[in-house]
Amino acid sequence: MKRVAIVFGVLGVLVLIDGLYMVSANYHPGDANTFFGNQTWNLSDGEVTLISAGFLILAAAIMWVIAVRRGRSRARRTAGDQPADERPGQPGSRTASRA
Repeated sequence: MKRVAIVFGVLGVLVLIDGLYMVSANYHPGDANTFFGNQTWNLSDGEVTLISAGFLILAAAIMWVIAVRRGRSRARRTAGDQPADERPGQPGSRTASRA
């Protein structure tokens, strides 16, 4: 999940750069986009690209937080499975003996 978050983050940064370029270059083609279907808010392509980049970066941040929390809970669970007196690699009461 961390890899997907990194991909979304890189894609979000690239879309953000493209949106910043469109806004700074005053790129306004002949058409205008409506924001969520609202006819009173007409946005340029650069502004829509910036909004899309924000959503991508937000999704990447949420995925990263979820992946980190899942990793911590798995680490705690695996560390808590072994009793304190047994160490990995040492024969214990639960291992099969070779006769």
